[in-house]
Parts: sequence; structure tokens; C-alpha cells
Amino acid sequence: MSEAEPEEPLEWVVSRTDLEWSALLDVLASHCAGELAAERLRRTRPATSASEARELHRRTAAALAALDLGQPVPAGEIPEVDDVLAHLDRGGVCSGEQLHALTAVLVAARELRAYAAERRGDVPELSEMLATDARLDGLLRSIQRCIDTDGQVKDEASPTLRRARQAIHRTRASLLDSLKKLSTQHKDVLREGNYVERDGRYGLPVRADAHRRVDGIVLGSSATGNTLYIEPPAVTQLGNQLRIAEGDVEREIARVLDELSDEAREQLVALREAYEVALEADRLRALSRWAETTRSRALPLEDTAVLSLVKMRHPLLVTQQIEVVPNDLELTRGKALVISGPNAGGKTVALKSFGLAIWMARAGIPIPCGEGSRLGFVAQVLTDVGDNQSLAQSLSTFSAHVYNLSRILAAADDSTLVLLDEIAGGTDPEEGSALAAAVLEGLVTKGAAVATTTHYERLKELAADDERFVNASVGFDFEAMAPTFTLTMGVPGASSALAVARRFGMPDAVIDRAQTHMSQAAIDREQLLADLQRERRQAKQARERAEQDAEAAAVLRSELEEERAIVRAKERKKLQRESATLMSDIRRARAKLRDLDEAIATGGKRGAAKRVDEAASVVAIGSRLDEALRPDEPPKPMLPDGALEVGARVYVERLGTDAKIVEGPSKGEVKVQAGAFAIRVPVEELRVPGKVK
Repeated sequence: MSEAEPEEPLEWVVSRTDLEWSALLDVLASHCAGELAAERLRRTRPATSASEARELHRRTAAALAALDLGQPVPAGEIPEVDDVLAHLDRGGVCSGEQLHALTAVLVAARELRAYAAERRGDVPELSEMLATDARLDGLLRSIQRCIDTDGQVKDEASPTLRRARQAIHRTRASLLDSLKKLSTQHKDVLREGNYVERDGRYGLPVRADAHRRVDGIVLGSSATGNTLYIEPPAVTQLGNQLRIAEGDVEREIARVLDELSDEAREQLVALREAYEVALEADRLRALSRWAETTRSRALPLEDTAVLSLVKMRHPLLVTQQIEVVPNDLELTRGKALVISGPNAGGKTVALKSFGLAIWMARAGIPIPCGEGSRLGFVAQVLTDVGDNQSLAQSLSTFSAHVYNLSRILAAADDSTLVLLDEIAGGTDPEEGSALAAAVLEGLVTKGAAVATTTHYERLKELAADDERFVNASVGFDFEAMAPTFTLTMGVPGASSALAVARRFGMPDAVIDRAQTHMSQAAIDREQLLADLQRERRQAKQARERAEQDAEAAAVLRSELEEERAIVRAKERKKLQRESATLMSDIRRARAKLRDLDEAIATGGKRGAAKRVDEAASVVAIGSRLDEALRPDEPPKPMLPDGALEVGARVYVERLGTDAKIVEGPSKGEVKVQAGAFAIRVPVEELRVPGKVK
């Protein structure tokens, strides 16, 4: 009696369909380079332990780090070689086609080894993951030297094989030449053509009534018996030589394949590792491309009871050409989130987003959420979403739902996320809401994190009396007559059934008549919730506008700072150029001073006086060169009217220092004295002086 197959975990049985896990994996697999890696990715299951999940996250994070550096993980088509490896493991000899299949793995291993070496400095984790045995390169060279791309053994595989094949070519050529000559010699008794081949032997098609005119072995006859196929003695000898040469080739090919198989078998462990590394590289490449396309991030699993997703977008919706409204989702173990609001408003999408995010984190798959998201390890996700009617078990939708609730309630613990869509719906509202409240209380008492959608008012009211319950709602825009798909935490939602009915074409007369059947309290409650949601939505929009304005202001400030820095840099360069000119003038002035010393020494005082003025002007400028290189110092103010009197102190721009006016204005100039030197300067170069020294 065979052993029974292990029972599937309840999580996998009840949740994979509800969460559309297979559809997500199909999307991820489409990013693989090879079909084998894609097929493996489609079989992905969430890790069952925190350590395994963290290892998967570590791998994904390393691949994303390489992507951020502009060096994504390389990957290519890898054929399935499991049978080849198993054949080697059993001691078998591989065919040329099987050995050629290994070259794709070996080439990928070589490329990944080179890539890993390049990434050793910036992404060491990736370097470790993609490392392969360098000795495999020798096996690759051997196979490529001996096996061509069609899986045939090359002549270069051995000198013996080359000689044997050359012998075949020579013998076949001689045989065909002999047949041609014999055909010409006996053409009068031949039926058709020059020769025929039967089971590797060659003969002449001779008329049956003339066969005695041609010596040889009868190989056979035509269907009518009118033609006999005769192998002449000369052809028999050459045919025998051909078969001997062909046998030599077959034996040498077998020897080459045997040696290559032995060489591959010696490195079987390294081969298997390289095979897995190549497929893992393709998986990481697919996850990286998914993350890049959907702006997803790899979330590390933390030691926290809080499950917080910031700006979460449903993973399947982000792949479609539609605008997806991001939502902040938060759950805590031992608490229940009660989501209410209109149908088709996004309640179920929020549930599935939560469940998929947990499974994606456990599988190391990047999640389309924003910065600040946090997830703890959740051992199981138990769901009841959608129509669970079972014809096979004769269960109605409600009966199937209650059956699932019973199993979930029994299996839940403090490491469980429970997602329930329209809990206890489809029955009497009074009893259904009572059952729903009791089930939710039982789940949170066991420490599970729970999220449920509902239209029951009783469940919305639980948060008022029990801190373990938190309300959330999806809104409805009554002006646009459309759901907002925005989830608001802390606020219950109005079902807005009549508004939804109106949106989908229900006649106004029917809507008006329906309102007459509602109690005033129900109408007031719906209106209150709708008003509250509208105010929340308006407040959120105002907050978002304020944040956008603040962000725009910050960007503007940054741009202004950049422009200011550019202007300062330009001013600095200009001052540096001017300072170079000033230094050149100083050198010339010093030369003039040396000439002046000589002129005074020889008694030429009148000529020397003029040269003193010229030199003094430049030397004074040089003495203030440091001040000229201070671009941030504010400019000195202009002189007020009436300040050009003899004896007044002024700041002279060309000197970069204060001076005293010794002669009043004349032709737009004044004479100033700075230290021992006196020169004439234009009035527009004068400024209010600094501190009097």
C-alpha cells in the first residue's frame, strides 16, 4: 500500500484562488528570459518560515541594488538538463545533443562568474549568490572543441576521428567512381539511373532478362521483378572498406562521447550548482524587471506585530493600463479592520492587496508600495473571498461560507492574517451580523490580524465599544456619481446602495420609491456617513495640495540656490581672471619702481615723479588683492551729494582701499592720496569709506 500524499496546508487550499496568486505569477514569469525559469517561477509558493523568507528577500534586495547601479543581473535561455544530469549520475554516456545542451549552462555560469566578480565591491551578496566553479570552464572548452551546435562530434575531437572520416570520403568517392564506370560499361542492360543503394550497399539496376551479363551479388529486386539490383565484385570490395571506415568513425565517436561524459561526471556537483545559479539569475532578473516596471520595493520582514503598507497598489492592477489609486493599509495582530462603503468601491481590492503583499514578502517578490511600509512575518493567510458555492458538496454560497469560517476559526492563531469578504452575508441581516461579530471576536481573541468587508451596521459599531476593532471605508463621490477607490482609516463608510444603483442606470422613480421604504434614521445615518467621508476627502485633498505646494517651494528654493551658486562661481572666475591681470600689473609696477630707484640715483627727479604715480596706483591695487577676491562681500554704497570736498575720506574702487581727497573735482576726476602715493581717479569710482584707520 502506497503512502498517502502529504495534505496541502489550509492556507494554500483556501487562499491561492481567492488571492489570484497564479495570475500574479504569470505576470512575473513573463519577465523571464527562458521558459524553464518562467515555469519554475509559476510554481512559486510563499516561504513557510521567517528565515527562508528573509533569505529570499536578501537575494531580491541584492538584485535590485545591482539594478539601481545600472548593472542588472544577466540571464538567458537555459534548456532543461535535469535528465542529462540524472543520466550522468547513473553513469551513462551522453549523446552529442545532450552534451551540447550543457554548454548553455556552462556559458551562463562563466558569464555570471565574471559578473559576480565585478559586483564583489558594490553588491557582495550578489557576488556570493552567483558564484560558480571556475573549473567548469575547462569542461566548456572540451565540449565546444568536440561538439558542434547540432550536437555532432567534430573532426577536431581527435586525429583518429579525422583520419577515419577522411577514409570514408575517399572510399565513397572511389565507390561512386567505380559505379559510374560500370554504369557506362553496362548501360545497355540497365533499367534506370546509374546505381541504387540498398541498406548501405550499392548495386546496378539490371534488367532481369539480362542479369547474367553482369557479375555480382544480387541485393534484391523491384516490386515487379523486372529489375534486379546487382553489386559487382569491385563495388563489393569498396563497400566493405566503406563499412570498415564507418565502424572506425562510430567507435571513435563513442570513445569521445565517453571521455566527455566522464569529464562532465567528475564535475557533476558543480554542474548542478551552475544549473541552479543560472535559473536563479533568470528569476532575479524577472523580479528586478517587475520592480522597475511597477515601481515596487523589496520589503524586509521585521519583528513587528504591525502590518503597514504605505501607498499600496494592487499588484495585478498595476500591470494593466489603468490608473490605480494607492491606499495606506494598516493591520495589527489581535485587531480587526472593518471596511465598509459602496459596492465596487475597492473593498475587496484592499483585502486582496493585503493578502498578496504578505505572500509576496514571504516569497521575496517586490511589492508595489511606498517608503515607510513595514511587514512582520505572517505564517499563514486564510481567506474567504468571492462566491464559494460548491455544487459538488451540495453547499449553497452561505453554507460554503460558514464552512470556511469554521475551518479558519479553528486554524487561526497569532501568526495568521484572516481576510473575509462580506462576512456572514447572504442571510438574515440580524442573525448574519450577530454571527459575523462573534466570529470576528473569536479571531482577534486568538491573536489573528483580521480584515473584513461588510455592509452590517452592527460591525461598524464594534469600534465604538471595543478597541480591538478599527473602522475603514471606501468613499463615493456623489458629485461625480462614482466610487473614489480611496480607503480612509478610522471612519465607517456608507453603503450608498441607492447612489450606486442610480449610477448603473436604475430609473430615478425607482430610486425615489426606494427611499420611501427607508427609515428616517437610516437615511440620516447614510447622509451623516456620506458627509463625514466628503469632509475627510476634502481635508485629505487640502493636505495633499499643501504638501505639493511645500514640495514645489522646496524645489524652487533648491533651484534658486543652484542658480545662486552658479552666479557665485561665475563671479569667482571673473575675479580670478581679474586678479591674474592685477598680478601682472604689479610685476610691471615693481619693474617701474626699480627703474625709479635708478632714475632718482642719477638725479632725474622730475621724470621719476610721474612714474611714482603710475607705480603707486598698481601697487596699491595689489595690496588690496585679497579683498577683491571676496565675491560675497556686499558692495559699498555710493557717495552722497556734496561729499567731494578736499580732505574728505573716500573709498577708491581701483585701489581697493580708503584714501583722502587732496584736490577737488576737475573734469570728472579728483586727486586722492593713499599712504605715500597720490593719483587722479574718476569720481564714479569713489564710494563711502570703511572704518577710518
